[in-house]
Amino acid sequence: MNRQELREKVRLLPRSSGVYIMKDESGEIIYVGKAKILRNRVKSYFDDSPKTQKTYALVSNIVDFEYILTNSELDAFSLESNLIHKHKPKYNILLKDDKSFPYLMINMREKFPRVQIARRPKRKPGVLLFGPYVTGTRISMLLDLIKSAFPVRVCNINFDKKTEAMKPCLHGQLGNCSAPCMRGVGEQEYDGVIADVIEFLNGKTGKMKQLLKAKMDSFASELKFEEALDCRQKLEMVEKMSSDLITSFDTTTNLDVFGIFMGEHDERACINVAIIRNGKNVGHQNFMYNISDGERESEILLDFIAQYYAEITPPSEILVPNIEIEELLSGFLSEKFEKKVNVHTPKIGTKKQLVDSVILNAKEYATNNSDRLERREKLTTGALRELEELLGIKKINRIEGFDISNISGSNNVASMVVFENGEAAKKEYRKFKIQSVDGPNDFACMKETLTRRAKKILEGDPKFPRPDLILIDGGLGQLHSAKEAMNEVGVVIPMISLAEKNEEIYTIESSQPIRLPKTNYALRLLIRVRDEAHRFAVSYYNNLHGKSLKSSLLEIDGLGESRIKKLYEHFKTIENITNATPDEIANVDGIGPKTAVAIYSQIHS
Repeated sequence: MNRQELREKVRLLPRSSGVYIMKDESGEIIYVGKAKILRNRVKSYFDDSPKTQKTYALVSNIVDFEYILTNSELDAFSLESNLIHKHKPKYNILLKDDKSFPYLMINMREKFPRVQIARRPKRKPGVLLFGPYVTGTRISMLLDLIKSAFPVRVCNINFDKKTEAMKPCLHGQLGNCSAPCMRGVGEQEYDGVIADVIEFLNGKTGKMKQLLKAKMDSFASELKFEEALDCRQKLEMVEKMSSDLITSFDTTTNLDVFGIFMGEHDERACINVAIIRNGKNVGHQNFMYNISDGERESEILLDFIAQYYAEITPPSEILVPNIEIEELLSGFLSEKFEKKVNVHTPKIGTKKQLVDSVILNAKEYATNNSDRLERREKLTTGALRELEELLGIKKINRIEGFDISNISGSNNVASMVVFENGEAAKKEYRKFKIQSVDGPNDFACMKETLTRRAKKILEGDPKFPRPDLILIDGGLGQLHSAKEAMNEVGVVIPMISLAEKNEEIYTIESSQPIRLPKTNYALRLLIRVRDEAHRFAVSYYNNLHGKSLKSSLLEIDGLGESRIKKLYEHFKTIENITNATPDEIANVDGIGPKTAVAIYSQIHS
């Protein structure tokens, strides 16, 4: 539909609550929103009023929209949240998977329970979860602290099936584990150890301090000063954890606290989340959000918190700075998680101070990071817009970069890296083992790779979405080889190459390269894609070739794991080993001239 047709469709919208769904020319859902009065809200997108950059970008891509009527505002809010979580529209607030927080998990249903780190754990009967903890470093230190004080097991043995005693592992021999595998401890005694761990994770640090102090004194008396110093540092960490307790709360208090800062003339808002577990602040997390036209603080917080708890179970109490969202949010979360969730805005006391400090953190982060965020935007979405203008392509979102890796034509491999919205999407990366090419022929390798990629597009494989632009590492020859492969399969996708020597961009339309200054953001984005494709290809080649090389070297009489390890440590890379002369190999510690000749012959046979 054109803009006039969309406006006519808006005029027919009902004046009732519901959810509207915006779509682009391919029919993809790009935005989902809710409204008390559908007609008024949707109309604001297509009037002539000034719009923010985010809204302008959204509206310019809207070709059609649908709507769903609901009985109440709560129903609209719930439906909007479900649709956003399902479709992950481009222009909605999206919390990425890598923002998930880690938990400590103890499965009380297994014999001799372990203490493990878990992300997005499933809540099941008998499984105890502690957290979330905001930073991975902190939780790994916490787990190390537990293992150093309490002799919990770290192995993966299934004691429901394992009945006979075993030989102790290194942890058992060193006394770091109570060794249930060798009958070193019974279930009842081990459960007592786990009870002490649970007590510590619930904020009671007395037993932990006592054990660490005893270990420190024991190591000192045995003149093991390094071990004693390690215990003292861990003891100081426990003391710091005790001091982090918020004195007005007891150790059973669990809260999430949300704050928001919106600059007066800024198009961005910052949301800060504080996590209080067992009476102590376990960390803060900041999220930046591009404001749409007319969006109020309450609307942004509602949408954000709904998505924040898409997969994370909320505590029973949540503090927010805006009284307008209390009732709607409490009803939504209580219904979704089938438990009472109390959302409220404190007016006095420690909880009010908490909310104020979270708002202050949001303001501080937004103020101090505005330059960094602006630069990041130039390097990502800004660079994409420059690239669109440079190449005359209407829309570039997904870029795929390809590269070939081999040494002297052996074990040819190819990489495919993906950048979405100007940033690496590592879960989308793919590797190709070249099947039809023997010897060093990068043109033929690239042709096979792009042929296989094009067939995936024709098959509609959901794991291989259609890219907006393909980038080839190399010059005009590599580009034409890749284009020929796509043409033979019958797939048409914009394609360019980047020659490394002078960072020149080649297109199919011209034999003359495009030269841009090194400071150009579009060029810098292409260089990042090209370099990442190269790194990923080399990494795959080293992994693949390294396994076969090691296996081959083990066939040499008298050459074992330890000397092969020294070989790798000396030369650093597989390429260096492959290119080394017998004399250079003989210089490796433990490898003489005779073995060096055998290694060289085996590699080059």
